[in-house]
Amino acid sequence: MTITLITGANKGIGFETARQLLALGHVVYIGARDVERGEKAAATLGARFVQLDVTDDASVSRA
Repeated sequence: MTITLITGANKGIGFETARQLLALGHVVYIGARDVERGEKAAATLGARFVQLDVTDDASVSRA
C-alpha cells in the first residue's frame, strides 16, 4: 500500500493527481490550508484530509 500526501490538492492539478493516484490504489491525503475546501475535495474523491499550510511550521508539525 502506497500512502501519498498532496499539498494544495483541493483544486487544479493537485486534485487531478489525487484522483489518478486513488484510481491506482494509493491511500491519498489531501493537504490544504482551507478546511472547508479541503474536506469537500477529500469527500468528493474518497481521500483523507489533513489541514496543512506548508509555510507555517506549526501547521506542518500538527499534520
